[in-house]
Formats: sequence, structure tokens, C-alpha cells
Amino acid sequence: MKLFINSAVLFIKAAMPSVKSTMLFIKSPALGPRVNWLAAALLSVTLAGCSQFGGLGKPAPGQRPAAQAPADETQGVAGADPTLTPNPYLANPVDAPRQAQALFGQALAALRAEQWQKAEVLLQELTVEHPTLSGPWLNLGIVYHHTERLPQAEEALNQAIAANGKNLDAYNQLAVIKRHQGDFAAAEKLYLQALDVWPQHAASHRNLGILYDLYLGQFDKALGHFESYQQLQAQPDRQITGWIADLKRRLQNVAQVEGR
Repeated sequence: MKLFINSAVLFIKAAMPSVKSTMLFIKSPALGPRVNWLAAALLSVTLAGCSQFGGLGKPAPGQRPAAQAPADETQGVAGADPTLTPNPYLANPVDAPRQAQALFGQALAALRAEQWQKAEVLLQELTVEHPTLSGPWLNLGIVYHHTERLPQAEEALNQAIAANGKNLDAYNQLAVIKRHQGDFAAAEKLYLQALDVWPQHAASHRNLGILYDLYLGQFDKALGHFESYQQLQAQPDRQITGWIADLKRRLQNVAQVEGR
């Protein structure tokens, strides 16, 4: 059977480490939902079919995920631009024994039940027995991140990338940790690395747009990435449409002030 990583759709309602110390608050009414969404870190995993390892997920209403996008956003959207290339990670699944898949299914069930210690034990077993599989490392990093063990989370996510340099979810999750730590340059680099792997990775465009918008104040770059994200959707994302309009207004206001 084939084993590979995908994005996620399971939502775990739990608080993550606070990001308030590193957040840029900008007084704009349209930014409220973005700040709230960034402050809420939702971790999610899924087993789609019998052979997938899980990644990160989409936001609850009114919130923005700290890391990743829903499955259609991560893989590229069917029905959008027909010239989209396949996600290079999902296009190249690796062989894995049935026992590993069963063990990973148990780990996912533990994550769904928010049984973090059990999930950690199962994922650690997988990383020991199958260290070249990127998915268990990614999800172990998620468990560590959720339980506020950031050094261990970083190590696990770096292992996920080392095991498979096309694991886009791992780049994004590690970027979130760097952003929480205030290392915005490192977060930017990781998002850009993900886009080097696959320029049509919508979630990386969205997350990089968030970083430029709320953390770095580089509104022109934020606008470009939000527009790229939107172009990769089968249907326009209404919330992103609002953010794009807000950025255009702010950039226009800046241009008017500078032109005086």
C-alpha cells in the first residue's frame, strides 16, 4: 500500500502557546478577524482513505489557523486553473508496511480524542521503526507544539523535512513556531522554501500573506500572496476577498500620504 501526507480537516479546540508578545496590532477594523484567527492555533490531522498520513487543517469560523490550510487548499484546487501542477509530495507516495499504517491510524484516533500522551507514544514508535517516513515526524511535531514543547517540536519538524523535503505541511508548521518565537525572518524563509518546492501551494501563499500583513507590515507583498492564494481557489474565498480589499485601501492611503 502507499503512504503519504495530506492536509487535514479535524479541528482540535485547544489553546496553543500565546503569540501576543510577538504580534503586531494594527488599528484597522478589517484586521480584527485576522488577529483573532492568528491568536488561535488549531491543530488538525486526518486519515483520508486507508493510506494517508495527516497534516494541518482549516480554520473554524472567525479564526485564522496558525499553520495550514484545508485539504483542497494544500493540494491545489480541482476545477481552478487547469494548468495547475500536482502537489509533488502527494504525487510521490512511498511504500509502507500495513503494520505502520495501522499504528498511524491508532495515533490519529488518539489525536482526534485529544489523547496527546497516547498519540505521542504511538508516533514515537513509528519514528523509531520507520524513521524515513515524514508523516509521523510531522504529527509528532504537532503533538509537541500543542503541549508547548517547542524545542522538541522543532526537532521533529526538521526531521520531517529531512525525511522528505517536499513535505509542505512541515515547512508551514515549523514556520508557525518561528513566528511564535518572533523569528519572522526564519518563518518567511520556510514559507518561501515551501513555495520553491511547489509554487502553487495555496496554504503557503496564505500563511506568508498573513506574515507580511500582520507581522512585517509589508502590505504590497501580503497583497500579492493573498491574490495568488485566491487565484488557486475554485471559488473566491470571501474572507480573503475582504482582506485583499482592505490591503488595497491601506496601500492607496499610504500612496496618498506619500504623494503629499
